[in-house]
Amino acid sequence: MIYPGDILRIGTVRGAPRVLVTRGDRAVANLGPEIRIQALESSIPEIPLESIENSFTRNRIISQELYDNAPYIVENLGANLAIATGDEVYARGTWPMGTTSFEVYRAGRTYAGATDAEALGLEVEYLGFASIAAEANDGLRRLIINNSSKEIRVGDRLLIREEERLDATIYPSEPDQQVEGRIIAFLSGEAMASQLDTAVVDLGTLDLIKVGDVLAVTDESIRLVDEVERSNMPFRERLRAILRGGRLEIPGAGLGTLLVYKTFNNLSYAVILSSLEPLQVNTRVASP
Repeated sequence: MIYPGDILRIGTVRGAPRVLVTRGDRAVANLGPEIRIQALESSIPEIPLESIENSFTRNRIISQELYDNAPYIVENLGANLAIATGDEVYARGTWPMGTTSFEVYRAGRTYAGATDAEALGLEVEYLGFASIAAEANDGLRRLIINNSSKEIRVGDRLLIREEERLDATIYPSEPDQQVEGRIIAFLSGEAMASQLDTAVVDLGTLDLIKVGDVLAVTDESIRLVDEVERSNMPFRERLRAILRGGRLEIPGAGLGTLLVYKTFNNLSYAVILSSLEPLQVNTRVASP
């Protein structure tokens, strides 16, 4: 073996050319095992955005009132029935000041609250984006469809275009307070989902949930009777324990992890980072 500082020279040994090594001067250090301390920047590893952003949706969850009051497409100026990228349309409604860029949406599912009268929000499906090309009378605007991901139809609504910019690296964090909620749906509409699918959870900005928060998915806790403890109780105390319904609560097993990437007032979209088994609607989520 050769080391930095060694001197190499060419010579002959028994008539054959050889490379000979002359050891140079160098410091010698005796190495041994030792403990090294390194600061822990985050208890949750960072996540490159590019590894999961294809799982994100551009859908939104808004109020029914906002959807009903939004401008809507009334006519396609082209001869084709389907409206797509490059087409021009007329839209009508009350237009917000100071903006010419809009996203096109169609009404989807309505998420109900604890009572039928309580609505958590209306999910609207993203179809594309458009910009105003000219103004007309009676609240009409002529728009050009800059991009469409799906077929656009008469009656679809226009909402102010969102400017969402996520950093190239996501640094997951825990919610600012202890929270507990449920998976109320999956973006796919199926009853079960797995890794990198999007879940809809009934926690939002009103619960101090923010983009980057991590939520643990767990089984329901189990309540059981400690028969050993109860058998050692005097009769009267045992009877009181039975009447009180005294039971032990065993936490449910962990099933997976969610990362929140889009928040609304009462709900959030979260991507499933990991799951030990397919997750189901109505599964419990909570602070990790």
